[in-house]
Amino acid sequence: MPTPSPASRVGRRILVPALAVAGVLAVAPVAGATIRAQAPSPTTAPAPAPTTAPTTATTAPAKPPAPGGSVAWRPEGRTAAGQPLVYRGSANGVELAWIDPRLTRMVFAPGTRDPGGPWSWGGQIPDAVRPLLVAGFNGGFQMQDIPGGFYHEGRTVKTLVPGQGSLVIYNDGRATVGEWGRDVSLTPDVVSVRQNLGLLVDNGAPVPSAANPAAWGTSVAGIATARSAIGVAADGGIIVGMARVVPQGLAQAMIEAGAVRAMQMDINPDWVSFGLYGTNPDGTVSGTRVMGTGGPSSLFLTPYTRDFFAVLVKPLVVTGGSKAVGAPPVGVPAKVKVRR
Repeated sequence: MPTPSPASRVGRRILVPALAVAGVLAVAPVAGATIRAQAPSPTTAPAPAPTTAPTTATTAPAKPPAPGGSVAWRPEGRTAAGQPLVYRGSANGVELAWIDPRLTRMVFAPGTRDPGGPWSWGGQIPDAVRPLLVAGFNGGFQMQDIPGGFYHEGRTVKTLVPGQGSLVIYNDGRATVGEWGRDVSLTPDVVSVRQNLGLLVDNGAPVPSAANPAAWGTSVAGIATARSAIGVAADGGIIVGMARVVPQGLAQAMIEAGAVRAMQMDINPDWVSFGLYGTNPDGTVSGTRVMGTGGPSSLFLTPYTRDFFAVLVKPLVVTGGSKAVGAPPVGVPAKVKVRR
């Protein structure tokens, strides 16, 4: 087939809704999905210039999400379209990770034993999505140990309780943390909800009960046991924290990382784990634990009894019509259809 002329190439440039991130457009959240570009609308003739200059108010453009707070952040792990997906840092001995909400999507995975039952992932990260893996981390307490519950794949496993801290994932992969019934609820676009006690941080401050370790679960290693937390920044960035620490210390570290709301997840040394993933020379994917003290040695790549969360890179299309989704070291083929 002859190479199209420069003029014809310009006429077939892919146009997608403008969600630009350093020259990259984030589109479909599902790997392997067909990306269809929409033809531009006809150009409307400009209106005549006014005879007098109008009074206008200039609004500064919203800044894209970025690591914040007082933490000295550094990029770690995979990148996509030349952008870091995870930043790491620490505050007062608490290890922290910031996850880019523009370029990643979160997936909740119930365990094989807690709560049990058939689930699409079967308690592990399936082969089909491993090329997109960025990070994975532990879930919360066993269902028998909390008043709240969870919702996933259209099923309410245990009743969701108002007032409980809730990690909510939407059908576009976006995630947030809030109080059930106040900040978040079961809207039609919600695909997963995981509750785990009340909020630990609210309105950018520790909740009063953070000073009472007895309110945050039974410890097997003293009050400064291994603990994990997940929170959300004002700009939507996701923050994960882990350390051997009292609840008040964990809350304060999450605030220093920029969290406006946060909830404690699982505790005790056997269960707290956060890993980053990479591709091996033979093309397989493996993970390395970078925070926490326990969890499965395979980092959720084999069936696991407890629930967990996986972070995947979103498929990306580079402006101009690239047929590559993601960028090295994440590269997943995709079909791109251009409407003529």
